[in-house]
Amino acid sequence: MPAVMEIEHSTGVTSGLSRMLNFMEKFPPFPTRYVIVAPDEDRDKVIKEASKPQFRELNTRYFPYSAVEELYALCLKRKLKGITEEFLDCYMEPILSNKN
Repeated sequence: MPAVMEIEHSTGVTSGLSRMLNFMEKFPPFPTRYVIVAPDEDRDKVIKEASKPQFRELNTRYFPYSAVEELYALCLKRKLKGITEEFLDCYMEPILSNKN
């Protein structure tokens, strides 16, 4: 599974991060990305919450709505297929949550 994504439109960022942490703790470790998809204006809130000590191990990425729209338009225009994880990473902002 390339990513676990939480779309934060009507619920809070903290509840989304908590659900992802709960998911991670209940399953054996496997390589995946934990991504919060949220409005552009919520960027600072996402970074603040994802950087809290209890969520650091998620190594969360932020995928703003504007990047989702841009990627969708590009896929439609160019009829892209076989999109790689590395390509998707270009549209996401890593949250440097490994700070001490």
